[in-house]
Amino acid sequence: MSEYNVTTIGSVGSWTGKQFIEGDLGVENVGISVNATDPGDESPFWHSHALLEEIYVVLDGEGELAVGDDVVPLSAGTVVRVAPDSMRALRCLPSSPVALKWLCLRSGADSLAGTGKDATLDKESPFPWSE
Repeated sequence: MSEYNVTTIGSVGSWTGKQFIEGDLGVENVGISVNATDPGDESPFWHSHALLEEIYVVLDGEGELAVGDDVVPLSAGTVVRVAPDSMRALRCLPSSPVALKWLCLRSGADSLAGTGKDATLDKESPFPWSE
């Protein structure tokens, strides 16, 4: 096996939806996704991870990240770390001039395979911006 792997995700302007790329890279301990959320769109549900922390790196657009009862404003250059067991949801502001483009990096004390699917979903609770 090579000491490195390469994948292509295209230019930030070409991103749509969510694309998990750890499989393409053969990553064992860090999850990564590239994401595009259109103005007015939001997470389909709240979620948390029992073992993994996540780091959100915003590259473009304007949005909000809800972490528990707090709402963090997002814009290009914002980087947010979310601890395990913290419920979170994200949206791109309807007034954002462009889609919110962001990276999500996930890591924990074990390998991704050892951690498995540790997400807890909450499809019932409203988002703070829905009230």
